[in-house]
Amino acid sequence: MRTSYLRHFVDIAELGSIAAAAQKNYITYQGMSRSLSVLETELGCELFKRTPNRLVLTACGEALLDDAREMLAIQRHMAETVAAVRERTVQASELPINVFLNNIAFDAALFSPLTDSFEGIFANARYLQCDNAEVVDNLIARADDDASVNLGLLCLFNTDDRRNEELVGRLRANGFVYQPYLHSFDSALVSSRSPLARKKALSRADILSQPIVSSDGDVRRVTEQLFGEQAIRMVTSDSAFRFRVVASNEGITFVPAFHVLMDAAGADRDATVMVPLKEPYYLEVGFAAKRDVWESPYIRSVVARLNAYYSQFADSPYLTLIASDLSLMRLDDAERRGCDEHRLTLLTSTYGLSARERDVFRLLADGLTAEPIAERLCVSVPTAKSHIYRIYKKLGVHSQKDLIALAAGEG
Repeated sequence: MRTSYLRHFVDIAELGSIAAAAQKNYITYQGMSRSLSVLETELGCELFKRTPNRLVLTACGEALLDDAREMLAIQRHMAETVAAVRERTVQASELPINVFLNNIAFDAALFSPLTDSFEGIFANARYLQCDNAEVVDNLIARADDDASVNLGLLCLFNTDDRRNEELVGRLRANGFVYQPYLHSFDSALVSSRSPLARKKALSRADILSQPIVSSDGDVRRVTEQLFGEQAIRMVTSDSAFRFRVVASNEGITFVPAFHVLMDAAGADRDATVMVPLKEPYYLEVGFAAKRDVWESPYIRSVVARLNAYYSQFADSPYLTLIASDLSLMRLDDAERRGCDEHRLTLLTSTYGLSARERDVFRLLADGLTAEPIAERLCVSVPTAKSHIYRIYKKLGVHSQKDLIALAAGEG
């Protein structure tokens, strides 16, 4: 017996009208009437007498009304108890989290999957963007801090091998474990109006023919090493502004190759073009933390979500996930989602789904069928089926199995 049927029964009794109860619950008159009919069938009795002016409770209806109210009150109390227990558990078992993020890796690689993972205690974590040296300094300064959990994200370039060894060596000497996560390489981002946009790959001379717009920190140092300090016209940590300067054909900049796979903030795909370098330099994104930090359920959860996000790019030539204990972390069954937010937004835009169709699509991807979807969204089953039909038509799929595969990036 569904509690929604009991709620509808109580609303009809208190309002004296199926139409009024339907309006209160944002469902159709037919849906409310059907809900009442199903409840009466399950109980084996009539709950109301139909009179010309209003519905009147039968003897059974009067006898069961207080029970229905009590059961609904118990349901509310159970939901409130679960929420309170979860809040107490999180507050009691988890320490504050500090995440030190390398500017480049966060902006280009991890922005979408990380923001999709801002749940639970991670919504209240402190995120500090800085360069590699500052990441290492901040972690080491907290090496003996037992009052917080500290995690670092590094972006190491192969042009800095000696410096990278020193940074990682300092971390290890202070009890931190560094784990590489993915490999990629830098490409040039140029205006679609630039003659460089039509080249298959850019030489050093091609790059020096344009003013370089660089982000600050590690990329600036690499750029200066390779092309000289005088080649850099502008330095800014604002990636969106940097992309706009390039889109206006006022300069050239560098981005990790897997930038092409992301909906990077501020990037105008029609106004800019990514072009490979004839002599690319390589980068490695990795995490650093004390060994026991990796056992934190929240740290494991966010890494597992990153793995789920990047698994859809497993065959991409632009990045390689490095096989390790880190990249093998998987979500528990209870955490699995049929469609992550990033992909849901992409599919919504690609197929022109409405806001309501987006909600229905998410539930279909989670494996729900028309009836529970109708109950979850407070609409009638025919309305839910109508949404499902339109979604199938827009996506060009013929079954929920096909839709789930598409939601997971397999279609």
